[in-house]
Amino acid sequence: MRRKILLTAFLKVALVESLLEVSGYLGSTVTLPSGADPSWDLSTIDWSIFSNDTLIATYRNGKENIERVDRYKGRLSLNISSGDLRIHSLTTDDEMEYTVDLINTEVKDSLNKIKLRVIQHLQEPTIRTEVARTSAKSCWIWLHCSSMDKGVDFSWQVKPPSVSVFNMSNPDGNFAVLLAFVNTTQNHVKFTCTSGRQTESTSSFVTLECDDDKPQPQPQPPPQPRSRHIVVFFIGSLLGSLLTAFVVYFFGERIKAAWQCLKENPASINVL
Repeated sequence: MRRKILLTAFLKVALVESLLEVSGYLGSTVTLPSGADPSWDLSTIDWSIFSNDTLIATYRNGKENIERVDRYKGRLSLNISSGDLRIHSLTTDDEMEYTVDLINTEVKDSLNKIKLRVIQHLQEPTIRTEVARTSAKSCWIWLHCSSMDKGVDFSWQVKPPSVSVFNMSNPDGNFAVLLAFVNTTQNHVKFTCTSGRQTESTSSFVTLECDDDKPQPQPQPPPQPRSRHIVVFFIGSLLGSLLTAFVVYFFGERIKAAWQCLKENPASINVL
């Protein structure tokens, strides 16, 4: 009996194909191919993960079960004809090695492994600009394009194409710089920076002219609500009343004496 088990395990290992790598974008859907022979009529399909062969999707005795593991519930689709497994709404935790064990109606077995990589879509590059006027009729425009993604290539597109440009490449590939000489007659020049990797690319653009070097008017502060004016008036009146009371309390007698002196001897006003 032990020899039979060892022989079965050996045959399964011998039937394992080379590891296939599949990539899928974060949040999208990916199909893991089973690698089954198209001529096979499948009777058993077992998809598993981890070294302990945790089953996540199965087809046995004509019954399909794709709700075996909580983390995959509602996110799997199994093709019982081809054995392919689809994973929806990909997450970074889905990146791992998957194993599929197939048995056809003639009791032939096939074991394949698929490595799933979950990648993110490229983010739009960021463009920084500076405008330096050289004369009343022309200016230099400096543009710096960078990306949060690693290992991307950059390219520039300028409209109209008559604008004189100088592409300054970066050896590290982390950013791209462009210098453009623009005449004041060339209004609204459109600069587009594209970042790409393999078959995917994305871009950002800015539209500039020589007048963009002029300082922009500062925004006016919003008008204060009427209630704020009322509060300020009330506080000012209160402080004025307190100040008057303070003066009268401490200097009242002196003020009365001075006023009486002025009434009796008006000529003394010059002295005061």
